[in-house]
Amino acid sequence: MERRFQGESLNKVDGKGRVSIPVKFRRVLQNSDSEYTPGGAPRLYIAYGDPKKNYLECLSGDAFDEIDAMIKSVQRGTPLRAVLEHFYYAKCEATTVDDTGRLVLPPAARDKIDLGAEALFQGKGDQFHILNPEAGKEAEDNIEALLASLGQGDFFDPLSLVGQSAGDPE
Repeated sequence: MERRFQGESLNKVDGKGRVSIPVKFRRVLQNSDSEYTPGGAPRLYIAYGDPKKNYLECLSGDAFDEIDAMIKSVQRGTPLRAVLEHFYYAKCEATTVDDTGRLVLPPAARDKIDLGAEALFQGKGDQFHILNPEAGKEAEDNIEALLASLGQGDFFDPLSLVGQSAGDPE
């Protein structure tokens, strides 16, 4: 049972903001929603409020439930809770995927990432991102810069750093 969003897909967006979700992502949405029933639509949440992110953060029903529980664990009235509520309640839309595998991206979300005629879907494990294709190129450049900052040679395996503290050499 697939429960991880993996891979990339470049899909067309129509004038009304409808876009097809990659088939493999649809299966993960179904498998990652404990409230999903066959014949129904899995829950999908699109968070678009973080001004530092140039992508839409797309969460399955169960992933959103985890975030909801985290927010509820933070004391009311604190700055952290206010920020989290803004990002995941005020600037987050619950949506569904229709029978053809499409969803309608909210106008505010489309505007945030300056989405045109195409959308880039990127799997990120327990969530996926929707980006303007140009932002996808920037993300690739950022990964290259991160690898360079790790100070490793051309034949570097990033998995070799798993379990180490950031910046700690072996």
